[in-house]
Amino acid sequence: MDFELNIIHWLQSLRNTFLDFFFEITTMLGEELVLIVILGYVYWCYDKLIGEKMGLIVFVSLSINNLIKILVHRTRPYLVDSNIINLRPETSQGYSFPSGHTQIASTNYFGLYFLIKKKWLLWIAIIVTILVSISRMYIGAHYLTDILTGFVLGILIAYYISQYYDKIRNINLVYIIIFIITLLVFIVALIYYYIANLNNGVLNALNLYLDVQLIAKELGTIGGFVLGIFYEKKYVDFNQHKNIYKNIIRFILGIIIVVGGRSLLKYLFGLIINPNNLTNQEILSIFSLIFEYTRYFIIVFIGIGIYPKLFRYLKI
Repeated sequence: MDFELNIIHWLQSLRNTFLDFFFEITTMLGEELVLIVILGYVYWCYDKLIGEKMGLIVFVSLSINNLIKILVHRTRPYLVDSNIINLRPETSQGYSFPSGHTQIASTNYFGLYFLIKKKWLLWIAIIVTILVSISRMYIGAHYLTDILTGFVLGILIAYYISQYYDKIRNINLVYIIIFIITLLVFIVALIYYYIANLNNGVLNALNLYLDVQLIAKELGTIGGFVLGIFYEKKYVDFNQHKNIYKNIIRFILGIIIVVGGRSLLKYLFGLIINPNNLTNQEILSIFSLIFEYTRYFIIVFIGIGIYPKLFRYLKI
């Protein structure tokens, strides 16, 4: 709608060096790295069960967000209006509705509030989600309706899962169902984008990879989470404690392992296939998506299931 484009035009008319920096930083509060940091701290150091609930909340929200994107396939504003500048193209692939950054921010921060019930967390959730929302329009990636829908969906998902989690009799079955649903979404997305990127029988392999990579990452993340939870419960069963110094070590070491491992696997897989040089090589695009799935599966499984085994051996 024109009024939504006008809002983005107005926001970008305010552009200066400080605001560019400020909103590029605030938009990161709805991105993967910050999510890893928050979930890692809660799961390893604060409360394992709350961390597990947070993981479920976030991954359900991601699945719903990607499913809606596929069904609605709304074009991003910078592709509709050439006067709109996309300030962060690396985080603005795929479709626009609803805003993934906004939905994950509201899911994550409001989820923490619903589970921990500290009033200061409510204020953080409101302020951070609003900042992330504005940043997504400022950088040219989303319309106002994308933002509002993501905002509301994130809160609703966080609220209902946090309220009903303890009433679920077979949570393991729920995890398996979520993984299966996500797998089906991935297959549907792969077929849909494969057909969409065919032109006279020739596949645009790079576009296929860019369209499906986020869903491949999500599927790997959920798979690693589900298997990691099962593994931790059966073979690890680590305990929380209140020792601040030991928790700092837990947290820092965990972030180094997860973030460093993610970067290392990306580098190693990049030596085999460079996703940016796919041209029209269909089989390479499929392998690149498999690599993305595998990378996130391994890292999340290590963070949830394997890394906590070290707590006992390192006495942390």
